[in-house]
Amino acid sequence: MPTAYCGECEWTHTVTAEETTDLDLAMIDHHVDTGHSPIERGDLVEPIAAETGDQHHEDDATVDAKAQTELE
Repeated sequence: MPTAYCGECEWTHTVTAEETTDLDLAMIDHHVDTGHSPIERGDLVEPIAAETGDQHHEDDATVDAKAQTELE
């Protein structure tokens, strides 16, 4: 079940999977009422890191170095 929680107090709010909009609104309401931020969701998946050697996720320094080499 999607759950939001506040890192500054003990506030939590849980909804069913179909009520995620209600969860977002509850998070906004809590922030407006208390000024607490960030409020986090416990149901979100961690971002997936790019695999080593993935040409689509090179950092800017690598891209700049390759571009400079190609110009020379």
